[in-house]
Amino acid sequence: MEFRALVALLESRGELLTVRREVDRNYELPALLAQAESREKAVRFERVAGSDFPVVGGVLTSLRRWALGLGLPVDTFDAPNALEEYLALAVASPLPAKVAESGAVAEVVVSGDDIDTGRLPAPLFFSGDSHPFISAGLGFALDPASGKQNVGFYRVPVIDRRRVSLSAGPTSHLRGIYNAHRENGAKLQVALAVGVPPALQIAAAADIPAGISDVDVAGALQREPLEMLRCQTSDILVPADAEFVIEATVNLDDWVDNIMGEFGDQYGKTNSPTATIDAITHRHDPMFHVIMAGMNREHNYLGRMLGYHLRAGILDGLRGPFPTVRDVCVDMTPQRTGMRAQVTVSVDKDSDDEPRAIIDAIYAMKFGRFPLSMLMHRIVVVDPDVDINDHREIDWAIASRMNSAEQFSVYEDETGRGAAVTRLGYDATAPIALREALRRPDIPGEEQYDLDDYLADN
Repeated sequence: MEFRALVALLESRGELLTVRREVDRNYELPALLAQAESREKAVRFERVAGSDFPVVGGVLTSLRRWALGLGLPVDTFDAPNALEEYLALAVASPLPAKVAESGAVAEVVVSGDDIDTGRLPAPLFFSGDSHPFISAGLGFALDPASGKQNVGFYRVPVIDRRRVSLSAGPTSHLRGIYNAHRENGAKLQVALAVGVPPALQIAAAADIPAGISDVDVAGALQREPLEMLRCQTSDILVPADAEFVIEATVNLDDWVDNIMGEFGDQYGKTNSPTATIDAITHRHDPMFHVIMAGMNREHNYLGRMLGYHLRAGILDGLRGPFPTVRDVCVDMTPQRTGMRAQVTVSVDKDSDDEPRAIIDAIYAMKFGRFPLSMLMHRIVVVDPDVDINDHREIDWAIASRMNSAEQFSVYEDETGRGAAVTRLGYDATAPIALREALRRPDIPGEEQYDLDDYLADN
């Protein structure tokens, strides 16, 4: 499904607001976008001061919207872990993309002195941001190590009329591509696509295993191959039905620091090389996708896809040494866990030492290129009668079953990132000697009684 097709579908469902008054891209547009997201609405800004293009945001703010964007029944991802399982199937059976001769994204080609990033409605989101940012751009680059094309979400500071930067963190695939080209002195061209199919946004946000194409996974997600189009100035392939594509050449000798309000409601600072724009292509009537930065819904839902296979990896790692482990939940909701995640483990323990051993084992694991100690904020171990997918149940277990200081542990940051951050471990299981005293009140046979059956007799 094209990006604009999802926008039209949301409008038909009454889930798209329209702002016709002219708005300023700096602060005013972000403030209104955040309010629309809080109302669970997407929003279209028809007139942005100084720009020729309307803005659309707040699109992929729920898993139900994700299902719609993939052409699936709206309740497809309602069950716990349903999205992760669906994505794992797509990763296992990618659907190769098709290369098209032409595409809507190349209907208009802007080059040379006509290039002006000021025409693009990239907002200044927060008071501490260093630049206006293109927040919904997917970056494309060829990886010299594998010969394959890398795709990912990257913050893009707008530096001046002709220059931007694809800002890659120290552990990102793009940073590896930068480093490789820096060492061999080869020319590096990149492309940035805005307003891409929902399936590609989901695949690019996820941490797809090396060697598997994000584009092909996106095809499997939407059950139809993506159509890709060769850029005007390079051999990079971009979505043929995107709204915009920015083609640029990277200057690996010119790096810029940038600061932006991030996923967990904190500022994040990084640096990356500048890139001079060679061409901008777009549709005849394009819409510019803006993802509201900071701790807001669309940003958070996409950001959480980084750990889509965390649960399965942790569960596999625990079940050998800890056969009493029943299930694992990974919560990457920033309103509860900040910039990192919470792992909750359900265990039918044999000894009171087991929860601490489980916590130690998880913090010692690695997740691809990340040590789990970098990704986790806290680990909670609970008894089987606690629903690990319900944060209220987990809070109850912490409040009710932690009876001594020995059930709480603190782990210092050893990730090398320089942040003064601690990792926490909670053994929120009832001590074996107190299981009977701490058991929860229950109604025998409760599941056999259904109030609706009784009301039907009225």
